[in-house]
Amino acid sequence: METTPSRIPLSNLEETIDAYVASYEKYTAAVSVVAIKDGETIVNKAYGYADIENQRKADTSTVFEWASISKLLVYTSVMQLVEQGKLDLETDIQEYLPEGFFKKLKYDDPITLLNLMHHNAGWEDQTAAEVFYYSEDETLELGETLRKNEPKQIYKPNSIVGYSNYGVGLAGYIVEEISGQPFYEYVNQHIFEPLHMNDTSIHPTGQDHPDLVHRRNEIEGYTKDLKLIPENRVYVTFYPTGAAIGTAEDLGKFLAALMPVDDSNVLFKNRDTLNEMLSTSLYYDGTSTPRFAHGFVEMEYWVPTLMHEGNLKGFSSKLVFDPESKFGMVVMTNQSFEEIYYYGLTKEIFGDNVNSNRVTSEGGGYFQSARRAASRFTNLFRQLDITKFSKAELSSLYNVVEHNGVVEKISFTPYMDYLPVSKWKVNLIVISFIPVILAILFSVTALLVYLFGCYFTIEINEEILG
Repeated sequence: METTPSRIPLSNLEETIDAYVASYEKYTAAVSVVAIKDGETIVNKAYGYADIENQRKADTSTVFEWASISKLLVYTSVMQLVEQGKLDLETDIQEYLPEGFFKKLKYDDPITLLNLMHHNAGWEDQTAAEVFYYSEDETLELGETLRKNEPKQIYKPNSIVGYSNYGVGLAGYIVEEISGQPFYEYVNQHIFEPLHMNDTSIHPTGQDHPDLVHRRNEIEGYTKDLKLIPENRVYVTFYPTGAAIGTAEDLGKFLAALMPVDDSNVLFKNRDTLNEMLSTSLYYDGTSTPRFAHGFVEMEYWVPTLMHEGNLKGFSSKLVFDPESKFGMVVMTNQSFEEIYYYGLTKEIFGDNVNSNRVTSEGGGYFQSARRAASRFTNLFRQLDITKFSKAELSSLYNVVEHNGVVEKISFTPYMDYLPVSKWKVNLIVISFIPVILAILFSVTALLVYLFGCYFTIEINEEILG
């Protein structure tokens, strides 16, 4: 009897998903689920409301945001060009870019396409205002956008994993430079058309598919607790990293192409290229535990899987599959940072994922995400993004790097490392906020005094004139 990785009989899968959704109905806006087995779609269902306020139900033609799952199109495009001998994963990317492209590199170490796939080229993170915008009139050519928004390099390449939209956008631009086509045109020709993905677009504003944009505008975005998010149609600055919109059914076609059932291969001329793309290219430091397969995240549930997640303003998406059994699933919702389906349904179908580390350090400590805007004023506020972990909590994380009993780095998620922060620095940050708070209080007090002064001056003048 064929089953899911969590041992659910495939004959009961749709019923299981129906029951799961029904049990969380009051927390759900819309969710679309597609399951693929041996190249065939065995589940393709939509639940809930695309627009709660207008009671517009979701169906299998509902258009969702791919968000960061769009990055898989970048990695696939790169590997297609690698197969053709036009790109090399370990060559310095400056050989593929216009001369003098970078202005803010701190280190002389080469940055490779593998670094871009692994998010370890060393760039600082960027603010939300730099990652997306609201008016399609602001759209710029990709290369110009990347030059204009170049972040500072704050880590040595290959040393720290810090999720980077800029880095993946850069890989998309390299595809443009080598192919001689805008990235969205390349993807249309080499991925969407061969897979008959007629209900998907990765144009920066979707204008190559106007009817799809119309359908996207019929769905609203919500928070986890079902509050409407105004202006939830946003445009992604480095658009190859997150601009795709489409149906879950279409995303399922892409998923099926990653798990071909025979020697036929649509995405690549040679099956070996697909095998290479889906093979481990980065391990967690000092271990044999897989972390990335050329941009795909490797995650151990009850079986080893490959996956990618996506979050954008009002939308969450996930693609996860087991290449061995050729079973995979797509989940798309119109709720920001949604967890019931994004995490919960995935565990229901693939089993739980358990991590265990042997931690020898005496205790826990404070850690800060490597994904941070270190050189910007916003860093003052990002400094608050510090988490304290106990020794027991550290042992449950993805990976812990120790040296002589001192924790040097932890991987809280596959997408980024966390670095230790001393108690001295934590106290310094707390102290540094005291003058900020006092300055705010002083400014508010001064403003109130001024307003009261104006009010009483007017009153006195009125009495004199009266």
